[in-house]
Amino acid sequence: MIAATAIFYGLPGHANAQSLTSTIASAQDGYAVATLLLSAVVMLWAFIAVRRMATTKTETEARIAELEANLNESQAIINAEPSLLFIWRTSQDAPDTITGDLRGTVQLTADIGILADFSRWLDEESIGAVTNGLGVLRSAGTPFNIALKTLDGELVEADGRVAGGIATMRIRPLSGERRDTKELMFDARRLGKQVERLSAMLDKAPFPIFLRDEAAQLIWVNQAYLDAVEQSDIEHVISNNISLIDREAFKPISAPSGEQRAVLRGAAVVAGAKRMLELVEVPFDNTTASFALDMTRLADTRKELDRRIRSHASTLNKITAAIATFSADQKLSFYNTAFAQLWSLDAKWLDSHPSYGEILDRLREERKLPEQANYRSWKTEQLASYARLDTADELWHLPDGRSLRVVSEQPRTGEVSVLYEDVSEKILLESRYNELIGVQRETIDNLHEGLALFGTDGCLKLFNPTFNRFWQLDENFLETRPHVVEVFQQCAKLMPQPEMWNEVKLAVTSLSDSRRPLQDRLIRPDGMVLDYNVVPLPDGNTLITYVDVTASSGIERALRERNDALEAADRLKTGFMSNVSYELRTPLNSILGFASMLAAGIAGELAPKQSEYIADIQASSNDLLTVIDAILDLTTIDAGAMELRLEEIAVEDLLSQVANDFSRRIDERDLTLNIEIAEDAGKLRADSRRLHQTIGHLLSNAIGFSPTGATVRMGARRDGRDVLLWVADNGRGMDPDFQKKAFERFNAKPLAGGHRGPGLGLSLVKSFVELHGGSVRLMSKLQQGTTVICRLPDSGPRDLPASPSMEQPRSASMG
Repeated sequence: MIAATAIFYGLPGHANAQSLTSTIASAQDGYAVATLLLSAVVMLWAFIAVRRMATTKTETEARIAELEANLNESQAIINAEPSLLFIWRTSQDAPDTITGDLRGTVQLTADIGILADFSRWLDEESIGAVTNGLGVLRSAGTPFNIALKTLDGELVEADGRVAGGIATMRIRPLSGERRDTKELMFDARRLGKQVERLSAMLDKAPFPIFLRDEAAQLIWVNQAYLDAVEQSDIEHVISNNISLIDREAFKPISAPSGEQRAVLRGAAVVAGAKRMLELVEVPFDNTTASFALDMTRLADTRKELDRRIRSHASTLNKITAAIATFSADQKLSFYNTAFAQLWSLDAKWLDSHPSYGEILDRLREERKLPEQANYRSWKTEQLASYARLDTADELWHLPDGRSLRVVSEQPRTGEVSVLYEDVSEKILLESRYNELIGVQRETIDNLHEGLALFGTDGCLKLFNPTFNRFWQLDENFLETRPHVVEVFQQCAKLMPQPEMWNEVKLAVTSLSDSRRPLQDRLIRPDGMVLDYNVVPLPDGNTLITYVDVTASSGIERALRERNDALEAADRLKTGFMSNVSYELRTPLNSILGFASMLAAGIAGELAPKQSEYIADIQASSNDLLTVIDAILDLTTIDAGAMELRLEEIAVEDLLSQVANDFSRRIDERDLTLNIEIAEDAGKLRADSRRLHQTIGHLLSNAIGFSPTGATVRMGARRDGRDVLLWVADNGRGMDPDFQKKAFERFNAKPLAGGHRGPGLGLSLVKSFVELHGGSVRLMSKLQQGTTVICRLPDSGPRDLPASPSMEQPRSASMG
């Protein structure tokens, strides 16, 4: 066809149609021949292929037969003995195939696949071993051969292999030598596990454990040992034989027993600290196992116990009561010094631990026990303390006149403690007490105050004759212990005032928590004046006392009237001073104003002498103004009208301002002012104006009383939550008598031809400081100077004190 097409396209045109037809016929004949040839070739190839396939089939069938024979032979070999074969072709946990039979070793169920659950037929240890073996086999291809034990106690062999990427495990029973060998292997594995667990347990022990060979060389230590010697590498410790203890320094505390076990005790350095160790050594198989137990706490506890025992013994030796303790065998186990002194017994004999009976016999021989008609019976009763659980308490009257209280008890089972207390003085005191009660009775009966004591039940328990006389009561009636209501009914005949009697009755009969003391004055119609007090006593009783103040009440009334008159005079004086001060201030301001105008030259230039006079007028006027202001301030303080304007004040600024105000006077007198301010002075909360006045008054006094060229000191420092401000001079000082009244008003002691004042400065200083909640302290010595210290709270006044009166100022505290 291709050839024909090629010929067709190769012809030059279509003119010769006949030639074309003949050509096509020739091509068709060639195509038929080619087809026949191709068919022949294909048939020949197919024939050959069939022959070959037949030959291959024959060979394959023979091979299959051979493989089946081999498979049957292998299966026969596998089934020749009881066994189980587990096959894993995939990565899943469960085996893909399980085949075989253990024939009596393991009772198979209908579903052989259940054998993949090893917990159904293997013991716990075997499960762990086979699980670990399979894990290594399937992950790394490592074969294993181990012995397993079934739940019925049968021993089987497990052999794991990998072939061609398939993991297999064959399990078969054992017998004969193989069984013996595998039993040994199984026991060895089990012992190995136990050794591992024991080693892990010993390694986790909280105390050092180590093994040594015959040459005393370390062969194993646990982790606690490494921590004790402060090492981390066990091989380094063993190779260098780093020892925890010096065995020569340890002393045996128990002889080796039949098991060759030794116990030693000594000190060693454990983890950098000295500890008391108890070393237990157990030798075995040419090896010594040592256990180092930390006994530091026990040793400390024992020391503390010994200390407490000694302390208790020392304490018991200091008390006056005699104490003796007898053990279960009735031997003396302890006694104090008072016991030996009480019975005058030899300490050496007592230290030999005599029995209770022997001590009683010796005391009887020395006639130191109470006389008994039947000593044997009495001794038996004393020794019976061991058989009784209650406490025996009896009184012994000794032949020498002493009386002893003897208390026997069992503080612990088997022991008896006996306490001997000398109560001779107590009995004597009781006798004296009774005597004293009689004296008190006589004293009460002879008191000028009427007295009545009512009990918690409201009945009269005690009274004296004065009470009868005041209220004209019948003594026989009072002896019947009448109730308070009945007593007050009789008293009301002389004083018919029901409200008062009800109040007193309530004070007597009310509950203890609500009882309150009462006191008042009664003016009876008959003219008698009585002061009474109702006092609740701690024991619930109530004491009522009456005092006849008829005579003294008249005197008191006269004194009260006089006091009222004095107070009125004081108020008049205060008002007068206030008015006078204000009246003086007005013209004084005018004088100061005109003097300032004249000094300024407003009325014309002044002559030098006139200027000097004007300066004197101004100075005197300012001094008078200062006195008037001081009087006004003191009057305000006395009236309680002084108010402080509190603000934060820097101490350094305050002292600097005061120093500037007095700089001219300091220069005039050629003085030196030292200001000493501590770094911690800081600030305080106070009235700036009043505090400025306070320091100004102190500095003015210091300047006035200092000689020319002297040094005046002024300073501040902090003392806790207080700030101390002080002014000191080295002038003439004060004598002790004047110091006591230095803070009194109008109390001055001027220098001849020197500083003078009205005596209000220190009084005003004290008043201002106390208004701030502070205090003033004055220290002075003649010819050595004076120091005044003001202590002020830094946070302002805490509690404003009452204003000091003008007539009774408080004296300064002396240091």
